[in-house]
Order: sequence, then C-alpha cells, then structure tokens
Amino acid sequence: MKKKGMSLVEILIAVSLLTATMMPLWGVMSSSHQQVLRSAEEVKASQLAVEVLEQLEILGRIDCLPDNNEYVEFNLNSGGIVTIGNGNSVEVKIGEFEEYMLPKLSITGSSEPCGPVGRVVALTIDYKSKEGRDLSYTLRGFISAVK
Repeated sequence: MKKKGMSLVEILIAVSLLTATMMPLWGVMSSSHQQVLRSAEEVKASQLAVEVLEQLEILGRIDCLPDNNEYVEFNLNSGGIVTIGNGNSVEVKIGEFEEYMLPKLSITGSSEPCGPVGRVVALTIDYKSKEGRDLSYTLRGFISAVK
C-alpha cells in the first residue's frame, strides 16, 4: 500500500528550511525600517534649518546674527517662535516636529568678512532620534542684508 501525503518529519524539515531562509530577510527588513526612520528625522532637522535660514534671508536682518565665530543656542518649540538676537532681535517661526526630537538651534557666525552686504552663518540643529541617540544637522549659508 502506497502512502499518500507527507509525514510529520517532512513537514518539520520543510518549515525549518523555510524559517532558516526567511531569517536574513526579516533582519534586512528591520534594519531598513530603522534607516527610514533615521532618514525621516534628518529630513525634518534639515527642514527646520532651511526654514530658519529662509526667514532670516527674507528679513535681511544680519544685525541680530553672531559673527567672528560667536555661538548662540536656542531651544525650539514645535510650531512656536524663536527670538534671535539680543537688542536687535527678530522672531522666526518654527515648524512642527515630533516631541522626542527635542531640537536645539545653534547659530555660529563666520569669521570671514562680508561687510555690510551680508553674513555667512552655520545653523546647526542638535536633536534626538526616536531611540534616544544624539544627532546633529548643520546647514551653512549666506544671509544677505540687501532686500
């Protein structure tokens, strides 16, 4: 009499082979997901820096910016406003971001002389990833004083 179907041992071997071949794929999918999250966080940090730089460029107010490698730091509130400068200050609107990021904006003025036409600055966004790692994004640009 011939057997029809599979034995339990054959099924267990097939399932173990399938599991062994799928394990590397699950690992790749997990690391890919983490990379996508990190990329999204970096994109958000870059958007925040670009927003600030564009608003400062539109206002043309270089008198509130640091120069000669001076360094100024600001805590950011999601959807809030940050005041840049001491006496001659300017208010800049900040976009929305996730609570866990806790971004800080640092503006460093350049030591390169640009005269009255503008100022080269570096905007750095220090933020936290969802896993709690400290990350940083820096954007350098020229802000023109001429409107």
